[in-house]
Amino acid sequence: MSLHTFVIAEAGSCHDGYLEQAFLLIEAAARAGADACKFQFMSSPRKVAKRRHAPAYRKVYERYRVHKKQLPLLKAHCDAVGIEFMCTVYLPEDIEVVAPLVKRFKVASFEAGDTAFVEAYRTYNKPLIISTGMAGGGQQYMWGDVSEVSYLHCVSAYPCPIGQANLRAIALGFDGYSDHTANVLTGALAVAAGASILEVHFRLDDTDPANPDYATALRPKDLIRYVRLVRLAETMMGDGVKRPQPVEAAMMPYRVTG
Repeated sequence: MSLHTFVIAEAGSCHDGYLEQAFLLIEAAARAGADACKFQFMSSPRKVAKRRHAPAYRKVYERYRVHKKQLPLLKAHCDAVGIEFMCTVYLPEDIEVVAPLVKRFKVASFEAGDTAFVEAYRTYNKPLIISTGMAGGGQQYMWGDVSEVSYLHCVSAYPCPIGQANLRAIALGFDGYSDHTANVLTGALAVAAGASILEVHFRLDDTDPANPDYATALRPKDLIRYVRLVRLAETMMGDGVKRPQPVEAAMMPYRVTG
């Protein structure tokens, strides 16, 4: 029996700042067979830019932000099309905003090194997924028990060159992979390397090419292929137990033993 990989379709900023476009992204993620559609929320782009030492990004954060009043609408639309709503936050005070709306939390690589921020999720007793981009093997990225914690191998480049995806690292004990390669094969290869959770960026066909996530994001038809290849990889990987397969039964009488 094959395991089911939890596929998170990351909408990121590809809604271009429009609620209707966000709804279309949710529908595209559901059609592709993803398990969840994830957005990003920041109550204060100014604070996020300061926290990340990135003043040059403040205008980008403001341009592509999701507003607090839109979060319940996005959640309701996810519910309506049968896909799980997820939302990443970057400020400690925003955790409580999304907590009532999500089944699980996701921490981005840029905040993963902030132990206090990660510990703040413990209060809610919900599963937590943490990306580990920019962390090396000698760095501390396992934060202990915060309810149920899953860790994603990640390379924080947008897009990530395929030669630096380093999928073999998944076997070091990671639960999955946060994919920035914009390649339809990567998810299936990550499953073969041991991933049970995938996060992949996607966009609409008419997303503005100036969008900061544009180069990292799959088109809707490519997201469909991506998920199909992931499911194919699941089937082919099986359960990993070495034993005769049912299809071999017809050949068993001819097996020579001695």
